[in-house]
Amino acid sequence: MPKSTSPHINPAPMTAALATFNPATAQAWMNITTECTRFAMDRMQKDLAAQRAMMACTSPAELMKLQSNYCRDAAQEYADQASRIVAMMTKATAQVAEGVTSPTSRKYDDIPL
Repeated sequence: MPKSTSPHINPAPMTAALATFNPATAQAWMNITTECTRFAMDRMQKDLAAQRAMMACTSPAELMKLQSNYCRDAAQEYADQASRIVAMMTKATAQVAEGVTSPTSRKYDDIPL
């Protein structure tokens, strides 16, 4: 088997560098990562429960009903998760951009009359 050409990357120094550069960005990154991990763990538990229920089915009609419910619920949860992540990213972007202005921007109170 050929050796991998990609180097092993340790994310800890990158995370520390990001935190010193912009703490709001680092916090947003951690919040999003935590939420994605929570969602993945929750979905895995539900997927395993659905598999157990499907394996216990005694009729094709029961299996079809379980599969239909599983697919509907999973699709809704993935859509909800996408909305949560977009909301988190929007909030983070607003926090990071807060107070950032162009060096050429003017304020209304600095215009001579």
